[in-house]
Amino acid sequence: MRAHWWEVIRLCSVAGSRPHWQRLAAFVVSVWTLWWIVGQFLAPDSSPSAVEVWRGLLERVGVFDTAWSDRVVSTWESAGALLAVFGGLLWAATTERGQVPALLGWIAVMLGSQRLGYQPSVVIAVTTMVGFVLVLWVVSLANSRFVDRYPRLLPGDVFRAGVTAATLSAVVPLYAPAAVVFRLFHPYLTRTPRILPTEYENGQTPAVGGWSRVSR
Repeated sequence: MRAHWWEVIRLCSVAGSRPHWQRLAAFVVSVWTLWWIVGQFLAPDSSPSAVEVWRGLLERVGVFDTAWSDRVVSTWESAGALLAVFGGLLWAATTERGQVPALLGWIAVMLGSQRLGYQPSVVIAVTTMVGFVLVLWVVSLANSRFVDRYPRLLPGDVFRAGVTAATLSAVVPLYAPAAVVFRLFHPYLTRTPRILPTEYENGQTPAVGGWSRVSR
């Protein structure tokens, strides 16, 4: 059980190891989703919709022409359930090296909630993701032999891929506050020393910078 928790913690750290443009996109989507989710619990009767939250965020940063958001709502209003299902499939497609589907999945779920509401949209997305992984796991039971020449579905690998997708998708709303806390404490953290040889094979002395140096 402890090994599983360490794996989840490792995946949470993986969420921060992405290209810089993805970090910026993840931060924006995280603020959007977190504001939307918290609003559902603090004021469930008068909480703003996902598009209203986005409009408010843009107005706070000085972008006042947000009439385009109404056109987005009118365009996707009739596809609420399909957007929630699509969001769940995007969550299921999330991997350590491909974390963009998790962000797109949250956007799809939030757009779907404009018609369905917060709880139905999230429930449909989660059910879709879990159902997709469960179907693959059941199919993998018939192909549990060792992989030889062609890719196969193996039960253990399907389960691990599902846990990875679920974890990386679930931490999206928490990415922004975690990034702020890490940036705040990062200058005060001391990294463990790395053992460096006193000389390379060619006789050169290794450069030292950013790490404590411990000679053997």
